[in-house]
Amino acid sequence: IPWSNVTYVGFYLHQPSTAAIFIVSYLLIFLVCMVGNGVVCFIVLRSKNMRTVTNLFILNLAISDLLVGIFCMPTTLLDNIITGEV
Repeated sequence: IPWSNVTYVGFYLHQPSTAAIFIVSYLLIFLVCMVGNGVVCFIVLRSKNMRTVTNLFILNLAISDLLVGIFCMPTTLLDNIITGEV
């Protein structure tokens, strides 16, 4: 099949190369989010002298950021790829 005859579904507004850039970018941000916030959680939970009120607040922020990364980033990626509104 020649590539000039390839058509896309009506609601899919991006070329495959643009979709690949979206996927790679979101994957990189997702990995940095998981690693960075995971390290913060590990350090605060591992060391007893790091369990101050301020550090527990930072731990809660890291946990919430992990949850945003897990639940919101994949749906945002799909929304950006399918609807194309950037």
